[in-house]
Amino acid sequence: MKAFAITLGMALAVAGCTMQSEEDQLENEIRNQLAGQGNVLDVQLTRQDENNMTGFADIRDNEGNQARPNCSARRTEGTNFQLNCLPAITDAILEQMENNIRTELARQGEVLEVDLNRQDDMRMTGFARLRGPDGTEVRTNCTATREAPSSRQFRWECAPGEGAK
Repeated sequence: MKAFAITLGMALAVAGCTMQSEEDQLENEIRNQLAGQGNVLDVQLTRQDENNMTGFADIRDNEGNQARPNCSARRTEGTNFQLNCLPAITDAILEQMENNIRTELARQGEVLEVDLNRQDDMRMTGFARLRGPDGTEVRTNCTATREAPSSRQFRWECAPGEGAK
């Protein structure tokens, strides 16, 4: 009887070690979903409460670019979760967008400053200051919006705002 109890205990311990946690299962699902975008280097989810987890994935695409989408898992019913991963707007993306705007606006005059801030993972807002050929300085409000939730491309616009000089 003692041998049976020990064997049963060991079998349960081994089974416990081989079973994946809910977080691990969802991380693997995210890894599989994102595999088409490139090499998924890492996926990390942290439980927020019984029905929600948040985290990120690190991806290197086929061109060598790295991305870090923010991911979430929301329980829909039972053991089912809705998974969502959106590319995050990082400091590098902000800087790249500022450089793109600076390059394009340089065709209109001297670019004194471009400053964008992340609003969320779909949008950046800020301003640009330009000096025209006649020496007049103009401040324009700028917005960059992601083309689609999973896209890395942004449409941007800079237009004179209130109080522009």
